[in-house]
Amino acid sequence: MALRPFAVLLAFTSTALAHSWYPYECCSEKDCYPVAVHDVRVVPGGWNLSDGTHVKHHEARPSPDGKFHVCRTQEGKGELIRLYSKPACFWAPVVGS
Repeated sequence: MALRPFAVLLAFTSTALAHSWYPYECCSEKDCYPVAVHDVRVVPGGWNLSDGTHVKHHEARPSPDGKFHVCRTQEGKGELIRLYSKPACFWAPVVGS
C-alpha cells in the first residue's frame, strides 16, 4: 500500500518534467504530450502523424529528449498548433547528430 502514493507522485513528476521544457507559447501547460514512434511516419520532406497531419522538416523543433512530441489545440485533441513565423509545436529527434 505504501508504494501506491509514491507511484502516483512519480507519475505526476514525470509529467511535470516533460511540461517543463514545452514553451508556454505552444501548450499553456496542457496541450503538449509525447507521441509514440508508431504514430509518426517518416516521409520525403518531413513526417506524417497518424491523423494525417504533415509536418515539414523545417517546421519541426529539435526534441530535447530524442522523442516525438506534439501540441494540439482543444487541450490536446484538436489541430497541431502552428505559430505565425515560428516552428510548429512539434518536436522530432535530431537525426545524424
